[in-house]
Amino acid sequence: MKRLCLIATLLLCMSGVWANNITVSNTNLSGQNTVSDFTLINFDVAWENSWRTSTNESNYDGAWIFVKFRKNGTSDWRHCTISSTGNTPASGATFFIPSDNKGAFIYRNANGIGNVNYTGNKLQWNYGADGLLDNETVEVRVFALEMVYIPQGSFQLGSGGTETHNFRNGTVQAPYLVASNAAITLGTSAGTLNPNGAGTASGTLPIAFPKGFNAFWIMKYEISQQQYADFLNHIDEARATTNAASSAEINGTHPNLVAQQPERAIGSLNTARLAAHADWSGLRPMTELEFEKASRGYNTPAVPNEYVWGTTQVFYLLSTNNPGLATESVNSPAMANANINNQLGRMTRTGLFARSTGSTRELSGGTYYGLMDMGGNVNEICIGVHTTPGRAFTDNVHGDGYLAASGTTDVASWIDFNAYGWRGGAFNSDADNARTSDRGAITMYSNIYYYDAVTGAAGGRLVRTAQ
Repeated sequence: MKRLCLIATLLLCMSGVWANNITVSNTNLSGQNTVSDFTLINFDVAWENSWRTSTNESNYDGAWIFVKFRKNGTSDWRHCTISSTGNTPASGATFFIPSDNKGAFIYRNANGIGNVNYTGNKLQWNYGADGLLDNETVEVRVFALEMVYIPQGSFQLGSGGTETHNFRNGTVQAPYLVASNAAITLGTSAGTLNPNGAGTASGTLPIAFPKGFNAFWIMKYEISQQQYADFLNHIDEARATTNAASSAEINGTHPNLVAQQPERAIGSLNTARLAAHADWSGLRPMTELEFEKASRGYNTPAVPNEYVWGTTQVFYLLSTNNPGLATESVNSPAMANANINNQLGRMTRTGLFARSTGSTRELSGGTYYGLMDMGGNVNEICIGVHTTPGRAFTDNVHGDGYLAASGTTDVASWIDFNAYGWRGGAFNSDADNARTSDRGAITMYSNIYYYDAVTGAAGGRLVRTAQ
């Protein structure tokens, strides 16, 4: 009997290298079952700066694994369906397969800290569900994204400070407690969430809106030029043209587009490009409430006017060592923790401020849960609560791995640019934008950067609801 044949395994890792190094290797297929139409995808995955803790933050990092395939002689990359059963993680790791079977999370199965190297992982690919016959020849590519798990729990929106358009509890200059996933009433009376001038203080955020209370996964780093180039090279040329980034960031001929500074955060996204990338990856955009939860943390008292690293101090980055390389690092000043206020004048490598020794949350510019660059480098494109389309966003829809023929996402509720806003600031933003509760850019740029973001610094990261 003829069997499914793997002709090539080209390993692409949706990540940079060095501080955010993640690699996939030794990919192959084995154990084909021609009765049930499945086979095993074998791979190794390793990354640096991993952790799991049951105290303090009580969270962990991991990797989102998804797989693309194409039939021999075709250029059409398709998304693999991963079985809910029959999967075997490496020793020391565990898998979680979401209910839509678009990929797998792999993460530590016990507390620990340091680099991880998980060898001999096996994911069961239900190739029959993807329209493949038993005797077809395919090429498979495994992608990996470093993610951080944000646990369920209450948190505060707004800091009680003076940030532009900061969330308030009614008209009182005090934080609003998100204590459950229940619908949130917008308003100006006590106990309601006041958008404070960035959106109408009326209506509700329904139960289905991702408020940050429920657990979710979020990318540890901002989308890099290499990650976005990988995305463009694995969709057809017409769709890639629709989603083309700045030629200063990604150049060449499809399907061999090349990231000019692979490790550097990409800054020429817009709402349409971000949504398409999320759809293709099996993820979704994040909301501005999730931005504040991931920055401030669970049940943590807000500090008025705090930055995403939890203090009110900021040290501007002025220069780096080895710019444009995987080894780019902080040069001056030594205590720099944010690429903002146009001091450096450009974007940097993602995760630049992660020091190997002697680091603190303030020094690394990291959030409560260990996310990097949430306060600078490039703007974080988010779903906002300032418009009706934004408030209609739901947490139970993720990308299916495919785009519409036009190259846009085929998730209808992600298309309207009015649903989006910007949080966190960028290298060319005012320092105030790096404050956790600053909403000064939430209403400013959506209509501009929906069409073109080449002149700005629009980027971000993607999330997935923990199911």
